[in-house]
Amino acid sequence: MEASLFSNILYFEAILIFLNVPALLLGLKFEGNHPSQRLWYEPAAILVPVVWFFLFVLLAVLNSKLLEAGSTDISAMIFTLAIVCAMYPYYTLGLEKATGISALKFGLAGNALILILALTVGNKVSEISPQLSYFIFPLLVWTAYTTLVLIGRFRLAKEKILF
Repeated sequence: MEASLFSNILYFEAILIFLNVPALLLGLKFEGNHPSQRLWYEPAAILVPVVWFFLFVLLAVLNSKLLEAGSTDISAMIFTLAIVCAMYPYYTLGLEKATGISALKFGLAGNALILILALTVGNKVSEISPQLSYFIFPLLVWTAYTTLVLIGRFRLAKEKILF
C-alpha cells in the first residue's frame, strides 16, 4: 500500500511539474503580484505553488484510496481534474497571448470548469465513501477563493467580466 501511495504522489506531482515548467519556458508567467499591486486578500506569489503542491498530494492520496477500493473509473476522473488544474497557465495566459482576450476572463471560465469537475468527482466519490469525498473539499475552497481574487482583479482593472 505504501508503495502505491508513494507512486501516486509521484505521478500527481509529476503532472503538476511537467505541465507547468514548459509554461514558464514559453513565457507564460503570472505578473502583477507585487505587494503594491495585490488585493488585500490576494496570496503572495510564493504561496500559490505551495498550495497546489498540497492539493495534488490530496488528489494522489484520494486516487490511491480509490484504486485500493477498485474504483478505476473515478480514478480516471481524478487524473482528468489534475490535468485540467495543471493546464491552467495554458488556458489563461496562453489563450490571452493567442487571442488578446484578458487572462482574467479565461481564468474565470477555467475556475468554473475546475469547480464543476471537482463537484462531479466529489459527488462520485461520496457514493463510494463520504469520508473520502472530503479530499476534494480543499480544492473547491481554493478555487472559490481564487475566483474571488479574479473578480477583485477585474474590479482593480475596471474591466467588464462579460464582453
